Amino acid sequence: MNDIVKPFSVDKISLLAGSDKLWAEFHANEEELLSKEFGGRTADIIVSAKRRHRTDLSSKSWSKYNHYLKWDDLKSQLKKDCVGNIERIHANQFSIQEFHEMYERPLKPVLIQGLADHWPARTDWNLPRLRSTYGERTFKCGEDDDGYPIRVKLKHFLRYQNSDEPGGAKLDDSPLYIFDSRYDDDKISKQMLDEYQVPHLFSEDLFRMVGEKRRPPYRWILFGPSRSGSNVHIDPLGTSAWNTLIRGHKLWTLFPPDVPKAVVKGKEHVRWKEEDDEPVDWYANVLPRILGKEGPLLRSRMIQFIQKPGETVFVPSNWWHGVLNLDTTIAVTQNFCSSGNFECVWRNTRSGRKKMARSWLKHLEEQRPDLAALAREIDRLDRFDLELEIQNEQKKRDEKKKKKR
Repeated sequence: MNDIVKPFSVDKISLLAGSDKLWAEFHANEEELLSKEFGGRTADIIVSAKRRHRTDLSSKSWSKYNHYLKWDDLKSQLKKDCVGNIERIHANQFSIQEFHEMYERPLKPVLIQGLADHWPARTDWNLPRLRSTYGERTFKCGEDDDGYPIRVKLKHFLRYQNSDEPGGAKLDDSPLYIFDSRYDDDKISKQMLDEYQVPHLFSEDLFRMVGEKRRPPYRWILFGPSRSGSNVHIDPLGTSAWNTLIRGHKLWTLFPPDVPKAVVKGKEHVRWKEEDDEPVDWYANVLPRILGKEGPLLRSRMIQFIQKPGETVFVPSNWWHGVLNLDTTIAVTQNFCSSGNFECVWRNTRSGRKKMARSWLKHLEEQRPDLAALAREIDRLDRFDLELEIQNEQKKRDEKKKKKR
C-alpha cells in the first residue's frame, strides 16, 4: 500500500502523549485511506459472523434500534454525565511495592499515565499499517451459542468497522468487537508483542510458573468500533487487570465487589420489546434506571471515567466493570496474579482450576515458599483440602461416565 500512514519514531511519542487534539489529527484520515466498498466476500464473511454471534437476530436486525441516528446526542450526554471520579496518578511516582500497598491490596482502581509513552504501538498501530501487516491474520470477534470463537481476517473486520453502508459497523447498534487472546499463536501477529511491553508496575506474573500452555488465557488485543464494548463483568479467578488504550476513548463504569450481581447487571430494568442488553443499551437505558432505583448510596460508590489514548486502567480483583467504546479504539489488556492479590486469586483458583492449583502450589514451594506457606495457611483457616477436592471431582466425573455407559 502506497498510502500507508508512516509511523512516528519512538522518540517523538512523548510529544503526542496526553494530547487528544494531536492524536486525533494523527488518526484523522486513516479511515478514508482504508475505505473500500463494503460488499462481496467481505460482506458475506461479516454476515456469517453476525449470524453465528447473535442467533437471535437476523443480519439486518443489527440496526433495528437505530442507535447510529442517536449516537452523537447520546455520546455527548454520556460525556456530560460522566462522574470522572477515578484517581489519576503518574507511573513514575510509585515502585511496584508501593503500588501493591496503595492500590492493589486495598482493591482501589486507578488511572495511570506514563506507562505507554514510549511504546512503538502508540504510533505504529495506525489502521493502514495494521491492515498491511496483519490483514491476513484472523482475530476473534465473537462466540457462537456453544462458546466457540468466531474468527475473521483483520482486513475484513477493518473494512466492516469503517463502513457506513448497510451491514457496516457504523450502522450497527452494537457492532462486532475484536477481543482476541490467541494473536500470539501466529508467527506474524506475534510481532505485536514486540511493540508494547508489560508495564513495570504489573511485571510480577505468578501464573507464569505453570507454563503458557497450562495457564488460563490472560492477554488480549482489542479493536472496537463506536458503540461496541463489554458488558458488566468480573475478571476470572480473582485476577486483577491492566488495560492500556492505544487510540480512541473508552467510557468505564466500575462497582465494588460487594455490590450484588443482580444489581449491576440490571436485567430487571431491560425493556426487552424495545431495547437490548448490549453495552450501549446498558449505558443509555439500564444504568440510569439502576441508579434511580438504588439511590444515592450506589451512585456514591460507582466509579466512572473516560480513558484517553496512552492511559492505563488498573481494575482490582473482583471489581465489576463495563466498558463502552466512544469511537474507534485499539487497546491491549492483561489479567495477572501478583503478591498484591495472591490471597484472592488462590481462593478462586483452588476452586475453579483445582489441578492447575496443585501444580501451581508445587512451583510456589520451589520459587516462592513464602506464598506457598500462605496458600496452605489459607486452606487451613478455610478448612479446604485441595487433594480431597480433586479426588471428589474425579469421582463425580467417573460416575457421569458410568451413567452414560
